[in-house]
Amino acid sequence: MIKINSQKGFTLVEMLVVVAIIAILASVFLVGLRGFRGTAYDSRRISDLQKVQSYLELYYNQNRMYPIAADWDTLTSVLKGAGLGISSLPNDPLGGERTYYYTYDDETSPQKYVLGAIMSDANSKTVTDQKGVLLFLDEGGKPDAECGNASSAPVGGVFCASAE
Repeated sequence: MIKINSQKGFTLVEMLVVVAIIAILASVFLVGLRGFRGTAYDSRRISDLQKVQSYLELYYNQNRMYPIAADWDTLTSVLKGAGLGISSLPNDPLGGERTYYYTYDDETSPQKYVLGAIMSDANSKTVTDQKGVLLFLDEGGKPDAECGNASSAPVGGVFCASAE
């Protein structure tokens, strides 16, 4: 007489094989999404800097010069206190040490400025200035006043927006 095993279910080996297959598929999927996440962050950075450009133009129309600010926090304070209805400035989506950059051309009456952001994708087409020149950070860690032509960025390239 043949005895048939009437217990239904999966063996431990079958369960381990299924879990391994799911883990492999999930890792392939997550690795594939990494590039999309960086592109989304870069799109937000560009949008943020365009918003700040409009704030700077409002400030210029009121004061006939761009703000004198040594860093992003000072720029935020100056624009918030200018009576333009600006309550905050955007920050880099990754936060931490990543930040946006602001420089100006003349200590007494700035008529030009440069905004910059370190991008996730150093080969992005947006990592150029208006003339198509690749942009990088200078030795001080900021985009230079001419919007480019310096050494190399620690992470990615630099998106640069300026007023000329």
